[in-house]
Amino acid sequence: MFIGMIIFIAAAFCAGTICVLRAVRQMERQKCYDAAYRILKEECLDRAIRSSGCKVQGGQKIMLYLKWKDSEKQGYVFDLENPVFIGRDLEANQICVREETVSARHCVFYLYQGTVYLGDLHSRNGTWLRRGFRKQQVSGACPVVSGDRLLIGGISVTAAIFAFDMTYM
Repeated sequence: MFIGMIIFIAAAFCAGTICVLRAVRQMERQKCYDAAYRILKEECLDRAIRSSGCKVQGGQKIMLYLKWKDSEKQGYVFDLENPVFIGRDLEANQICVREETVSARHCVFYLYQGTVYLGDLHSRNGTWLRRGFRKQQVSGACPVVSGDRLLIGGISVTAAIFAFDMTYM
């Protein structure tokens, strides 16, 4: 009887924890979509101001969400229509990392034929990609999938790639 109660309580605790983790993941996913919507809406407005006859085509747009594993737990969403540069130089990069082990222009994320790539820009200390238990140094460029972790200096960045439905625009 007593063991049955303990098993019941443990099962209820596990089920509750799983529900909470799912809710957190869902909130994280919703943040990505909200940020993508704001970025694309702003870009569409800019395009409309520059050329009044330009319309946005429907379909899927590939977006990149980068989440920092530092104390601030920052996250950024990027439209990969243009490359995303990471480095120490504030003016030459979309993401500036103020650390001595990071080169002025360290690495770049870009989209090529529907696949997201990470390219090392001949950085002094290298760019590392961790996929599951495997860790590899990026030489040249390599494809990136959701869940990959980028290691730059002492910073770990998790990449999430998702398609944003442009029909909502």
